[in-house]
Amino acid sequence: MAVHWTDFPERVETFGDLLNIFETFEHDLRARLVHSGSCDNETDASAYSVEFVDGGRFLPQPERVPGWEELATFTERRLGHPPSAACLRMVRSMALEALDATIADMNAMTIVAVVEALTDAARRPTEPDGDFLLAEYRWLKVGQIAKLFDLSPSRVTKLTDAGTFASNGKTGNDRRVDVLAVVRWTLTQLGEPGGASPRADD
Repeated sequence: MAVHWTDFPERVETFGDLLNIFETFEHDLRARLVHSGSCDNETDASAYSVEFVDGGRFLPQPERVPGWEELATFTERRLGHPPSAACLRMVRSMALEALDATIADMNAMTIVAVVEALTDAARRPTEPDGDFLLAEYRWLKVGQIAKLFDLSPSRVTKLTDAGTFASNGKTGNDRRVDVLAVVRWTLTQLGEPGGASPRADD
């Protein structure tokens, strides 16, 4: 049975359970289904607590949600936002592609395993394959990325150094950046309310 946020389990280890908790919490807040008894199951041993101010917040106990800190770091670096139901669905989509797995497989994986798989995939960008357009245009120079996405070269470099944009692992004139990683980041910035503009420089 799927874990609901009101269950307040003592440990949350699988990605599917964490996503269900976020989705049900955010759903109940939007639908105004939170009531005085919603937190009756919460104890000192619960894996998390919640706050209802400023739109609601999920407050984990990291030692009881293994992989939480790594996941939060990943979503901030790659998606530009702290974990939320929307971010976790994007993480799931990224992992489904990277692992060629099913949704059921993903939901059963631990949070730690999901983050490790995505981190490994980002560190080992695939070489362009036989498809002409992919081979020709997926891996571009920093200057080309900057012009295409109206970013400064320094901004592209910083985001690449931070791991937000996948690269070929090289520096200087030999560096190549994954266009698809930049497209995903740009769409995230444009699609999230209050998200930073892709044109903003650090």
